[in-house]
Amino acid sequence: MTGGARGSGDASGSGSSGGGGGERVGTPGGRVFVPPRPPHRWGLIAIATVLVATVAAPLGSWAVQRAGECADGVRKVAGGECVGVTDGAYEFENLRGLGRKIHAENERVERSGEPSVSIAYVEAMSGGSADRGAETTRQAVGGAYLAQRALNAEGDTLPKVRLLLANTGRGDRHWREVVDRLTESRSGERLVAVAGFGQSNDRTKEAVRKLRKAGLPMVGATVADDGLGSRTAGFFRVSFPNRDQTSAAARYIKAQQREHSGHRVLIVRDGNEEDTYNTSLYRDFRAAARRERLDVDDQVVPYRSGEGEASPTGNALSLAADRVCDGDPPDVVFFAGRGRDLRRFIEAAGEGGRRCRTTVISGSSTLGVYFDTRGERRRADLERLRTRWEQSGVTVYYTAYAHPQIAEKVYGDEGGGGGPFAGFEKEYGRQVGGPGAALESGQAMLGHDAVFTIGKAARTAVQVYGTRRVTPRMVLAMLEQTSGSSRVRGVSGEIAFDPDTGEPVGRPLALVELRRPPAPGGDGEKYRFVEAVTP
Repeated sequence: MTGGARGSGDASGSGSSGGGGGERVGTPGGRVFVPPRPPHRWGLIAIATVLVATVAAPLGSWAVQRAGECADGVRKVAGGECVGVTDGAYEFENLRGLGRKIHAENERVERSGEPSVSIAYVEAMSGGSADRGAETTRQAVGGAYLAQRALNAEGDTLPKVRLLLANTGRGDRHWREVVDRLTESRSGERLVAVAGFGQSNDRTKEAVRKLRKAGLPMVGATVADDGLGSRTAGFFRVSFPNRDQTSAAARYIKAQQREHSGHRVLIVRDGNEEDTYNTSLYRDFRAAARRERLDVDDQVVPYRSGEGEASPTGNALSLAADRVCDGDPPDVVFFAGRGRDLRRFIEAAGEGGRRCRTTVISGSSTLGVYFDTRGERRRADLERLRTRWEQSGVTVYYTAYAHPQIAEKVYGDEGGGGGPFAGFEKEYGRQVGGPGAALESGQAMLGHDAVFTIGKAARTAVQVYGTRRVTPRMVLAMLEQTSGSSRVRGVSGEIAFDPDTGEPVGRPLALVELRRPPAPGGDGEKYRFVEAVTP
């Protein structure tokens, strides 16, 4: 799979049209001679017309087919986005510069002649998938690239790792053809596992189901939906499912109720049953609240999310904010919805200068509050969010998969503080670029750990099976044994999986405060670590 762009050159030519000359018509297979037009030779003209039509039809079809391709394995779909699988030779728009580096590393592995395997990173590479923006996607892929470099830099260890980039398109709409291509290329690409999966939705669930059936093991990086887990082997994740996040949140809230008498808790929920993330977040929190015996208001404040700018979601969240903020706001609001909707709720809470002093606690999708806020065209939107947020006095906490300070909690002063994270932070600045604060979202850490864990499983397979030819089945077996003394030292903490379910175990989450945008020209911490929490 080269992924290189292929052109469609024009092979046209011309000759003299007068006297005894003729005309030459270009075709993909060569040139066809069309006789001159002597008077009254209608039979020759008819033959020539048929011949030209015969060769021109395939040419037109060929040109249309080529126009739909962006590169080998990558095609252009409606809206102009390029989707498919590449080794980095084709650079997706959001990965400019980074894709080129991945391709160079892949080429270096190939030139070495050493045994290697491929790991595919599946993601909506252009961002724009629900509340997952282009910035967080690039961070996650940047982390995956650093994992590839770290694995390949280990001397005298095999196999080396090639990294494939698989773009499922905005909203993961083209997941099916990407999965088909991955399963078809298993042997040719020496593909042993799949990492990534940026968004919890039905399309991701179907992709996971189909890859599991094809025998390709997976390590999810930033997905939370409980429905992705299964006792059928094949899917693991370094991110935490909603049941773990809500359990940790409920324990934190219970501690607050013990400390503060009369601490009120209200639930705001998205009633859109088609969104599996929101649905499981609400049900899981309800179950966790019962286990912890939380005192929660009986009345739930509902709204219903929708797609697109014309959706009435904003109106519904304005009504929800009225019910929460008017009068005596509760001490805590558990927001069972996505980050994009939480942003609208915050803006509605501060509308007209209203004060709404409450603490909102939500799940990992809270990162979506800042979805699609980069660039000059979004500056006014960001300023409105900052102003309304400041006026409202709302505080926002969320259960994060990872945070740099969690690494310090796990590893202590080891390696200069934070164990493997210290070196990762330096490499991220050198190889991926961007502000160091970008790592505070945890996305790059998780992208790294998903790929790194697969790479370590492949290395262990070489030792256990005594072979240089690693297969997906071998990697699956080693992932199932990633626990206890066989944990992987990830940058987000020690990676271990429940052998029955593939869910992460033995690692804390981070409770993080999401801060409002700084004033124009200012700078500030966006993701403030609060404390480590456990399910």
